[in-house]
Amino acid sequence: MSPHRVSSAAKAGFVLPSVLFVVAMVTLVFLVAIQSLNSLAEETRRARSRAQFEASALSLEAQATFLTATRPLASAAILQGWAPAAAPLMMLDGRPYAAGPDLTISIQDEAGLINLDSLTQPAMANLFAALGSPPAWRAVMVDRLSDYMDRDGVKRPNGADADDYLRAGLPPPPNTALRRRAQVLGVIGWREAVPAPNWRAFSDNVTADPVSFGVNVNTAPAPALQVLFGLSPAQANAAIAGRDAAPFTSLEGFGRAAGVTLVGDAERVYTFPNGHFALRLQDRASGWAYRSRLLLSPEDSVRPFWIVEPVASALSAAEKASIPSHAPAFPDPAA
Repeated sequence: MSPHRVSSAAKAGFVLPSVLFVVAMVTLVFLVAIQSLNSLAEETRRARSRAQFEASALSLEAQATFLTATRPLASAAILQGWAPAAAPLMMLDGRPYAAGPDLTISIQDEAGLINLDSLTQPAMANLFAALGSPPAWRAVMVDRLSDYMDRDGVKRPNGADADDYLRAGLPPPPNTALRRRAQVLGVIGWREAVPAPNWRAFSDNVTADPVSFGVNVNTAPAPALQVLFGLSPAQANAAIAGRDAAPFTSLEGFGRAAGVTLVGDAERVYTFPNGHFALRLQDRASGWAYRSRLLLSPEDSVRPFWIVEPVASALSAAEKASIPSHAPAFPDPAA
């Protein structure tokens, strides 16, 4: 074999791997570009889906605000007409209403929620038990939450004052009534005592309202009844079954339905909404939820309502699973 032929064969053997390498690199570049385009398309789809959800949420929020601000309230619902005997238009106990193929809306009377600003210490202990705090933490957190809100500056046996927060590198306690439920996350020891998933799952039962101290047993969900009155799940469910038959007109009547003896505070209202409402919208299709608070202020002729604390968040798997497949239709405010 001639030297020329050997050299040509060697060159051919060298060129082939080089070509294969170049082809592989070009293919890899194309694959990366395709993957990037697919990711961009998916991000665009998600952004469009969220924008559509937020537009729907704001529209429904406006409709719910119109309903609450213009229609009369009953003990557990917004009424369609102005006569007390009119049929309820929309219940205020947080039950979902269908507002689209995958969209639900609910309105919860905040007088039926656990108001952090008016909790007794036994109710605080019930709250931490409901949140899954270890027993050893419950008495500690009751004192710390009390110290966090009170103005007297006296530190309870298991409590914490401003110096404790300073040493822990945390913002000082407000030493006043809370205005947002998320403020409790700043209580020293909260993150150790309350598992984050438990708080997220339970927090819709909680509010912070320094203005209204009413309690509405006609709209309170079962977890709130258990915390506020120390009921068992069976007792809370029995009371809810009783009010479904006829709304309670007194705390004593509620107690009889629950199988307990309750004596109320003469200065508190226990059976009527307080004009503050928690709004929640959930969209299974987009995977987003929207929450806000509607505060009626009819004495203000310039601004008869307020919409505060709006927040959008991704739905958890548990939240998606809890969205009912069938729910009554959300009422038309124009009807």
